[in-house]
Amino acid sequence: MANNNGNNRRNSGYTPNDNFNWEEFDMVSSGREPVPRRRRQNASSHPARQSQAQDASYNTPSRRRGSGGSRKRKKKQLTEKQLRTRKRVRLVFFVTLFIFIIVTSGITMGMYAAVSREIKDMNIQNLALNYSSFIYYEDESGNPQELEQLQGEDNRIWIDSSQIPQIMKDAMVAIEDERFYKHHGVDIKRTVGATGKYILAKMGIGNASYGGSTITQQVIKNITNEKENKPSRKIKEMMRAVALEKQLSKDEILTMYLNIVFFANNCNGVEAASNVYFNKSAMDLTLEEAASIAGITQFPSQFDPFVHPDKNIEKRNLVLGKMRELGYISESEYTQAAASDLVVSNAHKHTGGRITSYFVDQVVNDVVNDLVEQKGYSSDFATQQVYNGGLKIYATLDPDIQRIMEDVFTDTSNFPRTGKGAQSAMVVMDPYTGKVKGLIGGLGEKTDIRGWNRATQAKRQPGSSIKPLSVYAPAVDTGKITEVTVFKDEKITIGDDKWSPKNAYDGFLGDMTVKEAVARSANIPAVKVLDTVGVSTSFGYMQNKFHISTLVDGDKNYSSLALGGLTQGVSVEEMAAAYATFVNSGKYIKPYTYSQVLDSSGQVLLSNSANSTQAISAASAYIMADLLYGVVNNGQYGTGRGAALNSGISTYGKTGTTDDDCDKWFVGFTPYYVGACWYGFDTPASISAAGVSGNPTVTAWKLVMDKIHSSLNPKELTKPSNVVEATVCEFSGMLATSTCNSTRGYFVEGTQPKSFCDSTHASKATPSPSPTPSVPPSVIPTAAATATPSTGGTTGGDVHGTTGGNDTPNHQPPSGSGGGNDLPIVSEPIGGGSDTTPDDEPSGGGDDDITDIHAGSVEE
Repeated sequence: MANNNGNNRRNSGYTPNDNFNWEEFDMVSSGREPVPRRRRQNASSHPARQSQAQDASYNTPSRRRGSGGSRKRKKKQLTEKQLRTRKRVRLVFFVTLFIFIIVTSGITMGMYAAVSREIKDMNIQNLALNYSSFIYYEDESGNPQELEQLQGEDNRIWIDSSQIPQIMKDAMVAIEDERFYKHHGVDIKRTVGATGKYILAKMGIGNASYGGSTITQQVIKNITNEKENKPSRKIKEMMRAVALEKQLSKDEILTMYLNIVFFANNCNGVEAASNVYFNKSAMDLTLEEAASIAGITQFPSQFDPFVHPDKNIEKRNLVLGKMRELGYISESEYTQAAASDLVVSNAHKHTGGRITSYFVDQVVNDVVNDLVEQKGYSSDFATQQVYNGGLKIYATLDPDIQRIMEDVFTDTSNFPRTGKGAQSAMVVMDPYTGKVKGLIGGLGEKTDIRGWNRATQAKRQPGSSIKPLSVYAPAVDTGKITEVTVFKDEKITIGDDKWSPKNAYDGFLGDMTVKEAVARSANIPAVKVLDTVGVSTSFGYMQNKFHISTLVDGDKNYSSLALGGLTQGVSVEEMAAAYATFVNSGKYIKPYTYSQVLDSSGQVLLSNSANSTQAISAASAYIMADLLYGVVNNGQYGTGRGAALNSGISTYGKTGTTDDDCDKWFVGFTPYYVGACWYGFDTPASISAAGVSGNPTVTAWKLVMDKIHSSLNPKELTKPSNVVEATVCEFSGMLATSTCNSTRGYFVEGTQPKSFCDSTHASKATPSPSPTPSVPPSVIPTAAATATPSTGGTTGGDVHGTTGGNDTPNHQPPSGSGGGNDLPIVSEPIGGGSDTTPDDEPSGGGDDDITDIHAGSVEE
């Protein structure tokens, strides 16, 4: 073509110097299309423009920067420092990326390993096989005996794979997870789709209702009951599904799913659904019936055959269509089934689980809670394990004790008739082992499964039954008092609001020993003893020694700790465990209802044992027991003397009554057992206003304990070697003379009185009003200042009256002028709980507590 162009130019008659567009000439002469007009203009075919453009091109920066018209830029040279910086950045990036990959891989592998172990520990196969769990107790020979076979509350009838027709399996796979037999627990396609939907929903586009879970994942979700809509939960679920697929076959997983999935109307599992909807077994289902049941699962309330039969038929036909599409059924089978009517029957009625005792309920609750806390199970999965995991649970129950308690508490004639539904609860435990032997959570016949258990779940104010724990035990254990330290029962005021506590009896009784104050449950001496110990010390003993778990900072005051007005109250079980320390040489043991749980393979899953801690010294515990002995056995003024056992076995205890007479307590023990009993209304209300007099808990406690101890031999508590006995004057607390009303007292060796009483005493058999001092003290008088006068006077805290004092230094008051321990004026009102109310027991059996009094006013 180049030769042709040259020939054409030579034959044209033009010369090369002519101002002529040779390019266009070549195109025209060769027969090619001419360049478009705009292109020709851009090409600057006019000689003048061409010349201008050529001249201008030499003035451009690129022309100036290099020769030959080259436009190529030279690469900028980096300095050595810049090169080092760039290398460091690249190194940090790749190291960070490497660490991220390693850490992420490690976390993922660790999570998967943990999930795999979790799936293995769950014994999911046992749930699929419906292994029953059993509760056992030990007989007198220590051999296990069956107590209870557990039955769940759900309407669930487990069946084997062979009892589920193939059409039921195919229907469920078709509508729920069509690639079930192809994936390994997680469907990548559905997961990606669900993830995209989730991201769009977070951006405000659409919603995240698209389901990406496989049947395997739904098995995990149903068992663990973890339903949080969080990516972390979904990732864990997927890992669990993959791990489960490695342990079970596809048929085992599908069988499990068909046994646990919910089908509305309290139907869990296909067998229960078949019974309820079609009054037949799953193995007898027709194609259309199987499709109808399978259609319920995605929205049970919407596709309920009873409530929405038309929607169920629509969904059933959708299931049938999917089965046809996947080749599970033929066209003719689809046509015939889709044309059929929905015929359901509600003739089958579910009777529910069997009512179990309060003790069995508590065992189940304790095992479930421990599986959650110690094994990390969800509450629902732990519950399923207890009922269907083939567990063997060894309970601490004594069936004879439980039967006795049930006989007493189901016979409502043993309790006052209120007409308002009064309730009661009691716990009996072995103080030496911590084993709960019997437990009752309510009055009358039990009608529910794992319902409200007032023995463990209810928290009620303890009233004066708290005094041994919060006041006297800390004071004895820290050496602040002995049994015969004297305090004056008199009018006192405390704090800026001048709170003035009162006694259950009228007036004040003057000087009395600690032993008498405990027996009478006198309130003013209790407040004074608390002042001697200190509120912080008292609170610490309650919380850390006696393990009262419900205390709050608001309970750090005199009315809460001295009189039992705790903010949140305390449970019956915790009170029994705290009092058990007085029997068990000062050792505290957390109560427990089961000793061991074995899984279906016989491996130990959970265990309990008597792990004791020394709460108070053995000597303090023995002295506390002696103080509580007077409450029951002092026939003159003991508030709990109605609890003394007929067998003559030593009985100890403390009564309690709370604000407006809303709660009654008796917590007592023998050398064999400790028992705590509460009586009141679920919604706090005055017991006396309902026509109840006295303390029903004393009567109930005695009825139970008399029967428990009827065949037991007399037994005494073991006296520590450092405890000594002395006969003392019950009024002065000094060694008794022939003119004194004497009583026996126990002391830590070295703290017993060493001087004889030389006072003349007036009888103080019954309480009587005493005049209020004409000038009320602004603060509470001290123990030392109000001790019984005696020859030679008192020195410091010596209540025995000898010159110079003969008590050990342990009994010297820690502070205050003249050796006293004045209660500081309280800057805020005493309180944080409710104080207690006067008791309405008949003469000779009256209780102990006080009326709620603040700033001198009385609430009756």
